[in-house]
Amino acid sequence: MHTDSHSPSQPTPGSRDIVESLQAAGVAPRQLLELDSGRALAQWQNRRGEVHYERPRHHALSIYTRAGDQARRLVNGQVASTGFPGAVCLFPAGSQSLWQIGGHFEFAHLYFNGLDLARCAEQTWDCEPDQVRLAELYHGNDKVLAQAGQLLALSDWQAPGQAMAMDHLAQWLLLQVVSRYSTVQKAAPEVTGQLSQRYRRLLQERIEAELERPLTLADMAGWVNLSPYHFARLFRATFGCAPYQYVQERRLTRARDQLRRPGSKITAIALACGFSDPSQFARAFRKRFGLTPSAYRSQAAQRR
Repeated sequence: MHTDSHSPSQPTPGSRDIVESLQAAGVAPRQLLELDSGRALAQWQNRRGEVHYERPRHHALSIYTRAGDQARRLVNGQVASTGFPGAVCLFPAGSQSLWQIGGHFEFAHLYFNGLDLARCAEQTWDCEPDQVRLAELYHGNDKVLAQAGQLLALSDWQAPGQAMAMDHLAQWLLLQVVSRYSTVQKAAPEVTGQLSQRYRRLLQERIEAELERPLTLADMAGWVNLSPYHFARLFRATFGCAPYQYVQERRLTRARDQLRRPGSKITAIALACGFSDPSQFARAFRKRFGLTPSAYRSQAAQRR
């Protein structure tokens, strides 16, 4: 069955029907990370009870990250499918499903909407967005997505620079969903070569100018008129690292340079370099340079 990629009405940011259904059943998210353009990632654990997804206004990808053999989908009162570790489910907007949970299991969700789906297909494969439909999938066996689920489960979503890395992963997951489980049904196109010198300079200048604000993969891809998929691959081929790694390195390098100058408070330096949490900044700085920001500043002062 395929369900229309465009729902009649979109939920407001931060309000998602599947999240509300889980919470109504007494389930609380272990982690929830809001991403760009209304997308979000969530990590859940459930133990028992029933959950009913009634025509959500958004799409959701679910990956079982631990156990799941006591999670069952019911149709007309009968067990239609049973979960397992690594099982993949896909809930298009407008779909309906009833779940019976008989034991502990953990799962990750990616939430996205019809616009995400259409934009991904149009930008990556030049498909007509109105023709993109998403399939329902219940307890599918997809080793690639199962491995991505383990990466989500093992990652510290609150780590310094992690939000951008998770946004990158969410874009990749969306691409996998469209290429495998929609009416597009095409492998991701091969990307070769590198960014032009003009685009390379443009990216370096724009990133430096906007380090203090949150940057997403879609933001940077838009600067050079590329889809996030093509941009990520060309960026890595050009700069030798992923976009989020490059941005993190530039932020930390700028912070190091500013710490050498007396006067500015460390908290102000963290904010000016794109770190909203001073403690995250301190951890990232120490991991990169082997010293806390305050210790580095003291050492730099002694050298003057």
